Amino acid sequence: MKMAAAIAIAIASLAIVAFGVWGSMRLRELWLDQCIITDISRQVVVKTGQHVKAGVILDGLGLRNGENLALVDFKEKRQALLQRIPNIRALNISRHLPDRVEITVIERNPVARLGIKGSRTPTGRVVDSEGVVFSRRVGTGMLPTIREAHAPGTQAGKMLSSRARAALELLMLSSREEFSGLGILEIDISHPDYLLATLGNYQRAKIAWEGMDDLNATSRAKMASQYFYLRKTVLSNVTQRAVMWNATMEGRVTADTKEPIQ
Repeated sequence: MKMAAAIAIAIASLAIVAFGVWGSMRLRELWLDQCIITDISRQVVVKTGQHVKAGVILDGLGLRNGENLALVDFKEKRQALLQRIPNIRALNISRHLPDRVEITVIERNPVARLGIKGSRTPTGRVVDSEGVVFSRRVGTGMLPTIREAHAPGTQAGKMLSSRARAALELLMLSSREEFSGLGILEIDISHPDYLLATLGNYQRAKIAWEGMDDLNATSRAKMASQYFYLRKTVLSNVTQRAVMWNATMEGRVTADTKEPIQ
């Protein structure tokens, strides 16, 4: 009798477990059914800028009618999309369970174009304030240019480094309000000992500072000091005959009246 009762209890327990498993599976199926995209224009909202199209984002994340939002690995797909499209600075994805998702694309803003010394052919490469290189041709014609020594130069998706990074930091410094009035149109980074800048008045200037290839708080302060002296000297109109300014010596700026560089 006891054995029969134990068997009956075991069978009942198994039945309860099986029913629970079946119930859980059924609930999961019902949940998944609610997560299917049936109207992508209503269920998936993509907010983007002027250059990265919404369709590119949808394709990159694998979102289309019939896709199940609960089964999309948004973390992995988001990372892959950021690596593939360097024009995107940030990609924010907000899930609204069960069947809606909102995607916000923050695009990079170019602050300078990248070119090659000796070539006037636009490369289509630009760089943002973080030093990330990406492609952009529309609306960049008025940006200052950083000229690298050799083709193909720093490629899209990479970060500017060393001398190119120093040139970017100098351009950004020159655009600050407290350093206005001089401006830089172009910086040639091909010279081993200095940056060669074309100023807003079309004069040129050699500029260098300690630590320019390894920027940190100290070297940035030295950069600001050198540019301050250069700006002050050029704007003081001490000479109208200068064709080349030399700001490679700390705290000192001189003017050359003969063209020393080809």
